[in-house]
Amino acid sequence: MAQLEPNAVSVVIVTYQRADACERALRSVLTQTHPPLEVLVCDDCSTDDTEDRMRQWERRDGRVRYLRTARNSGAPAGTRNFGVAHARGDWVAFLDDDDEWLEGKLASQLAAAAREDADVVAANALRSDGSTYFSGMSPVWRPTRLDLLNANPIIMSSVLIRRELLLSSGGFPTPRWTTGIDDYALWLELMSRGARFVILGEALVRYEDAAENRLSRARARAQLGVTRLAWSHALRAPVTTSGIKAALMSSASVGYVLGAQLLSSLRIGWGHAVALLRRSPA
Repeated sequence: MAQLEPNAVSVVIVTYQRADACERALRSVLTQTHPPLEVLVCDDCSTDDTEDRMRQWERRDGRVRYLRTARNSGAPAGTRNFGVAHARGDWVAFLDDDDEWLEGKLASQLAAAAREDADVVAANALRSDGSTYFSGMSPVWRPTRLDLLNANPIIMSSVLIRRELLLSSGGFPTPRWTTGIDDYALWLELMSRGARFVILGEALVRYEDAAENRLSRARARAQLGVTRLAWSHALRAPVTTSGIKAALMSSASVGYVLGAQLLSSLRIGWGHAVALLRRSPA
C-alpha cells in the first residue's frame, strides 16, 4: 500500500493559559519533514495572550487556524472534539500544548498507517528526564482488547487516527466522571468496534510527565473511573476470564491509590501537629 499523503492530516493542539508552551508545540508540528494540511490550535478560553500570539501565527502561516471555545470547559475532551469537528483532513493527530513532536514523527506514522492498514497509530515517547516512556517495546506492537483492558498504553500526543472513526464513535466522552481518562475511554470504545491499533516502539514525542505521579484526589477519582471503564468493557460480549481478571486488578488498584493517599494525608497531618506542638509554650 502506498504511503498516505501528508496533507490528509489535521493536527489538533488543545491549549489553555500556556502561550509559550503552545508556541513550542506548534513549531514542532510546522517543522515536520512531512507537514500536515493544517494545525488547529483549540483554545479553551485562555485569558493570557494566547489568542494574540496565535492570531499572529495565522497571519504568518496559512496552515495555522486558531479556534476558541465559547466558554471554558475545564477539561480537554470537549475542546478536542471541537477541533475534530472543524478538521478537514481524513486523519487527525493530537498534541497537548506542553508536549512536542520529534523530527520525523508524522512521516513515520503515515508510513506505518499505510503499511499496517491501521486505524489508530500511536508511538513511544521521551519523558521529561530523557528516558523512554515504554522500555523494551517492540518496533511495532498491535495491542489487543485485553492489552487495553490491562492498562492504557497510548500516549495522547502521539496519536494519529482516522477522522471518520472519531466522528462515528462520538469522539472523546465528556461526562464529568471521565475527566482525565476520556482518551482511555475512547480507545476502549474504538477497540470494541474493531478498530486496528498500532503502537510504534520508536520515541516520536517529547512528553511532559513531571507531575504525573503525584498522589491526589484527582488521581484517586481517575482510578475509580478507570475501574468503571474496565468493568463495563470486561462484561461486554465476549466475556472472558482474562477480561474479568483485568477488571479485578483495576479494582485492587483503587484500594492501593486510596490507601497511599490516606497515608500521605496522615503524614502531612502528623507533621503539622508536631510543628504546632514545638511552637506551643510549655
